[in-house]
Amino acid sequence: MKKLRPGDIYTHTYLTAVPMFDGEGRLLPYLLEARKRGIIFDVGHGGGSFSFRQAVPAVKQGFMADSISTDLHVTSMNAGMKDLLNVMSKFLALGVSVQEVVARATWHPAREIHREEFGHLTVGAAADVAVLRLVNGDFGFVDSARRRLRGTQKLVCELTLKGGRPVWDLNGFTSDDWDQE
Repeated sequence: MKKLRPGDIYTHTYLTAVPMFDGEGRLLPYLLEARKRGIIFDVGHGGGSFSFRQAVPAVKQGFMADSISTDLHVTSMNAGMKDLLNVMSKFLALGVSVQEVVARATWHPAREIHREEFGHLTVGAAADVAVLRLVNGDFGFVDSARRRLRGTQKLVCELTLKGGRPVWDLNGFTSDDWDQE
């Protein structure tokens, strides 16, 4: 952390190999000091870089990653990470609000990489939109060590627009019913 400068992004925040806690389970001060210096913390959940044993106590102690992201590759998408909505849903299971989860997966990353034209829905912004549904139920989320966290909510993408045009439509919202003219 000493070599990072304000605005630098540290990813794989909840990686098991990097100590986050002291012997009593308290967050190590270097993390808060780095954040005060302007270091940005990113989830970067991949095949081996996300542990509930790191994330759960860190979030409970108020140390939430600034941005929620994936480290998408063949072994991560077929294991605990799966996709961005699954990673976002893990943070819902950790007690983070839907609003915070969405902001940390959209606006925060856009701001962090200085692409403020993305990640928001203001007038004049590109019509790149994901319409999400919050589903209630009994879900299990798995970390990189195949440990499970139970949750009662998950996000599902119903519709994705790119430039205002549908590119994903799970339930045919943009289609006419078959028996209509």
